[in-house]
Amino acid sequence: MVHTESDILLNPVVQALNPYEHNFIAVRWLSSRLNPYKNSHNIEIGAAIAFMGLPHIKAVAVFGMMMEDYRSGLYEGINTLVVPSSGNTGHGAALLARAFGIPHVRVIMSSDTPEAKQSIIKMLPWASVITPDATQSVESRALEEATNRPGNYLLDQYKHRANARIHAECTGPKLLHAAGGSLGLVAVAMGSGGTVTGVSVYLKRIDPDVIMLGVRPKQGERVPGVRDAKQMEEVVTLPYKSAVDAIAEVGRKESFLKTRALLSEIQPQPGPSSGLAYVGLLQYLAQSPDVLELLRGKSAVFVCSDDGRFYPAPTAAELDPDE
Repeated sequence: MVHTESDILLNPVVQALNPYEHNFIAVRWLSSRLNPYKNSHNIEIGAAIAFMGLPHIKAVAVFGMMMEDYRSGLYEGINTLVVPSSGNTGHGAALLARAFGIPHVRVIMSSDTPEAKQSIIKMLPWASVITPDATQSVESRALEEATNRPGNYLLDQYKHRANARIHAECTGPKLLHAAGGSLGLVAVAMGSGGTVTGVSVYLKRIDPDVIMLGVRPKQGERVPGVRDAKQMEEVVTLPYKSAVDAIAEVGRKESFLKTRALLSEIQPQPGPSSGLAYVGLLQYLAQSPDVLELLRGKSAVFVCSDDGRFYPAPTAAELDPDE
């Protein structure tokens, strides 16, 4: 069956996930209990919930990548979408694939991906999950699946320029609007680099002085949905380095602790990468007295990319009950 662009845009799943049609970002401003600079420097710190009405922010990236591929004619003759992912990108692709006329999706993910993230993909009968063994990386297995099987197509978020482009066109404007029209600093947890790159392009066009802070885990420490420096170097080709003014590196334990702290004030409850971005923002401000003065009277936000209810087991396992 041939799917026209009108068919795609009228599909009920696409209508539900089309980021251009929804205000999917809301900012929750933190109290002085979670914002140590609220009273001392009159700096507002907010959690930018970027999945209001969407399952996660990766639904935005997937929509942009798939629409661009479709308009370029890249899906002609394709029957299987192959997606390397830590979970959310694969989930978004699985939700949207059939609207684009692609009947099957193979999501390639690490075996240590939380079971809840794997299960939401496996519950879709046209989607399957492949977890390579320790001798093969997720990316190499995805490339193998895409190149060795006729009719397979690789949706590569780490190289796809539309990943960043849609965040410049859509996420950036909606973030600025949700924050009240002015921002001094934005902290983004980095995985593919798409969100931080695209948001930076838009915000710096509006205000070149806005500070873009990329946040990632310390080397060798795993936080779901994000990549450490070595992992980013291995696969990411999006120009995130030129998009950020600074990079903060945060430990796994700190990320989960701050994620839990946010639950007392933030709903919908954010996932561990949100805690990572929050810690990175606080860490950067604590180490940058000049930046604190520049931000006096301004607002800073950290982007919350997905719902914490995807991560019950890792969060419970990481922390003691009294933490």
